[in-house]
Amino acid sequence: MFSFFKRKPSSPSLSFSLGFMESDWHCHLLPGIDDGSPDENVTLEMLHEYVQLGIKKIVATPHVRADYFKNTVDTIQAAAAKTNALITTHSLPLTLEASAEYYADENFLQLIDDNQLLPIENQYILFEFSMQAPSLWTSKLIDKIHQKGYTPLLAHPERYRYWHGKPREWQQLKDRGVYFQLNLLSLLGQYGSAERKTAEQLLEKDYYEALGTDAHGLHHLQKLKDVNRNPHFDSLQQLPLLNRLG
Repeated sequence: MFSFFKRKPSSPSLSFSLGFMESDWHCHLLPGIDDGSPDENVTLEMLHEYVQLGIKKIVATPHVRADYFKNTVDTIQAAAAKTNALITTHSLPLTLEASAEYYADENFLQLIDDNQLLPIENQYILFEFSMQAPSLWTSKLIDKIHQKGYTPLLAHPERYRYWHGKPREWQQLKDRGVYFQLNLLSLLGQYGSAERKTAEQLLEKDYYEALGTDAHGLHHLQKLKDVNRNPHFDSLQQLPLLNRLG
């Protein structure tokens, strides 16, 4: 009987590797809890692709958003347990950490107050803003994250078009101790040419501390084999990234 669990995805070119970053700090790999992997079959395919890409550790960051993705510490950890079982069963050279991508809303504020967070490396809180307009909660969220002893890590800043061409906005965030996470797919124009240009500008300013694939499926991981065509790829590899394992 045919099973997806026996099929491995096609491998990227042997000359390409993301091994320099060692871990992926933003992805939607956990099965069935957000708009990423829908089931364990797809999760397993993604795991195999991570191995081919040279990644050693995956930080799974499912969406946490009150109106769409009502994930909790329990739902995330349960999905992570299923994923770890796949890693063990198939003897994959990977480790997995359960975290989240928090949406900047009132629910996030409450989760911070209630200590219901899953920080990356016990320190970094990955969060995202609305794509349509600046958040009303920006200042308060940043303050609360710092007050809890964590470091705010802004997901894919290059994707917020309302800040494009406004370097003062980026600098204000950096001045308040916000770290930036780059989506590698932005360098391929996955979200648009404006997002690619902004990602390159932020790279030139050394504003990024962490990298992520933001992979929602196997197709995103397979696209990454072309990211080395971006002229900034060589300098990207030289950054003192938080992704690297200690």
